Amino acid sequence: MRRAASTSEPRRRPRLAALAVALCVLAGCRGEPPARMERLYVFGTLADVEIRGADAATSGAALAEISALLNQRQAEWHAWEPSDLTRINAALAAGESAPAPASVIALIERSRPLTEASEGLFDPALGGLVAAWGFHTSSFPVLTAPPTDAWLANWREHRPRLDQVMVDGDRVSSRNPAVQLDFGAIAEGLASETILEVLERHGIRHALVGLGGDIVALGDGGGRPWRVGLQDPFGGALGSVALAGHEALFSTGNYNKFRESPTGARWPHLLDPRSGRPARGAASVVVLHPDPVRADAAATALFVAGPSGFEHTARRLGLGCVLMVTEENEMLVSVAMAARVDLVRHPVSLGAPLDLGPDCDAGDPAAAD
Repeated sequence: MRRAASTSEPRRRPRLAALAVALCVLAGCRGEPPARMERLYVFGTLADVEIRGADAATSGAALAEISALLNQRQAEWHAWEPSDLTRINAALAAGESAPAPASVIALIERSRPLTEASEGLFDPALGGLVAAWGFHTSSFPVLTAPPTDAWLANWREHRPRLDQVMVDGDRVSSRNPAVQLDFGAIAEGLASETILEVLERHGIRHALVGLGGDIVALGDGGGRPWRVGLQDPFGGALGSVALAGHEALFSTGNYNKFRESPTGARWPHLLDPRSGRPARGAASVVVLHPDPVRADAAATALFVAGPSGFEHTARRLGLGCVLMVTEENEMLVSVAMAARVDLVRHPVSLGAPLDLGPDCDAGDPAAAD
């Protein structure tokens, strides 16, 4: 994995004067500095930051801080390259405690209520299972041999859980040596939240941040809501969603990180802790929520829940704006999400939209069942 680096230049506008003036009048951007786009390489993926309405010095200072912060988080959170997390996992496997940086403690504590609300469908203690399936890699599809049935049976017998992880001050321990922490299903959410905090601290009011295809918004895009695309798990674009400030759009699916089954089917990197095997039933899940941490974890939990557990898990996690496309090209969607999404392709509907409430934030996790 490469450390965060950037290739930055101002986003240029059309040269036709009349068109440029018209765009600025419509967007309310007369006299504003040009938008700036920064691309960072971190967490094994691309991070894009677009900033509007800030001068070059302000944007540059914020982006420099973000780049340094992402480099630091990579050194602390990486699940398989040498990091604080791999050091902690080695200690847990040996039955020992280990000191942890504050950011790892924060990941553990932010994960606890989401793990409980999802009934363990999202659980960062499953890193050993992720490694066994070959998903500790940046190269896809995975071609290594899958774990044997005997290995999986033994793993299920000693199934690790986040509630077996103890934090005492800055030290982390567990009585179950099978616990291996992997925050891949929440790290981008917490990183996105932190990036927005940095931008706001520098006085930046309008920005769009994308980490590996997941998006968080600040303010607006030139006087209009930010509009971002939804990837179709069957190829191309599924549609788009307009984002307001402080909204997060997180998605996951079987289209990028996967391995092939012996029959040629896609086995996604999202693993079902109940079976120890790749989750089946869903092809993609999209969550829109004000909290990027909850949106990130919830996308994984809903994917693992599959079509049969989709509504139950969404209610448990307090989600109002959710969408799933199944492996059979069917769609489940909530009422609030249906009002926000503009589809360009319409999968087969699995019934009427689910009434999970009028807003994307339906309440605290596990508030409804």
